[in-house]
Amino acid sequence: MNLFKLFTGAAAVALIAATPALAADLIVDVPVDEPVAVADTGWYLSVFGGGVWAHNIEADDGSPDFGQFFDFGADTGWLVGAAVGVRITDNLRGEVEVSTGSLGLNDVTISGGPAAPVDGSVALPLTDGSASTTYLLGNVWFDIDTGAGFTPYVGAGVGVGFVSADAVIGAPLNASVDLSGWGLAYQVGAGVKIDVADNIALDLGYRWKAIVDAEVEGNGNDAVADYGSHVVQAGLTFGF
Repeated sequence: MNLFKLFTGAAAVALIAATPALAADLIVDVPVDEPVAVADTGWYLSVFGGGVWAHNIEADDGSPDFGQFFDFGADTGWLVGAAVGVRITDNLRGEVEVSTGSLGLNDVTISGGPAAPVDGSVALPLTDGSASTTYLLGNVWFDIDTGAGFTPYVGAGVGVGFVSADAVIGAPLNASVDLSGWGLAYQVGAGVKIDVADNIALDLGYRWKAIVDAEVEGNGNDAVADYGSHVVQAGLTFGF
């Protein structure tokens, strides 16, 4: 009887010892889906559009004897554009931007010269008046990382700009304006990027855009023009 108990106890101990190994043999490795890495080379493409409010549209014909200064009044306009950029550091981006826009011209105030109103402050009406601009800018933006899905930024850019103006001046001048030319261009701005998907962000921003000392010509006339505007814009940025 004692021998039987001894064998029974030994068998039980062996069974208990073998249980973990048997259980381990029954475990089946189930493959786990790994997250797909999203490509991020640091390069991106932005497209945007917005409204334009002119701050100043001015031209000076520069004549020492009959010099006239033109100050145009304008309506609200539009601007669209695109930029290709690359991340330089974690917070710094550089990009090249091309944008173009247009707005209507509704009147002009002429100072100086023999044909100007006596007091130089009368706004003459314009018909078929419009001004258009094109910018080629190199921009630098500084991102403020919040780690919360939105990124405020500030920055500036410099380059060249093309400006043109066409209009017919009403009585008493009854003359036409058709001037265009290139000048130094720059912008300063700020905004916020809001993540909406992998490598896609909504970009809301403000820009001050200007073209200065543009050498404009047309209809046998020439002048130096300055153009400054406020731009409120929205766009999408695609990383790749």
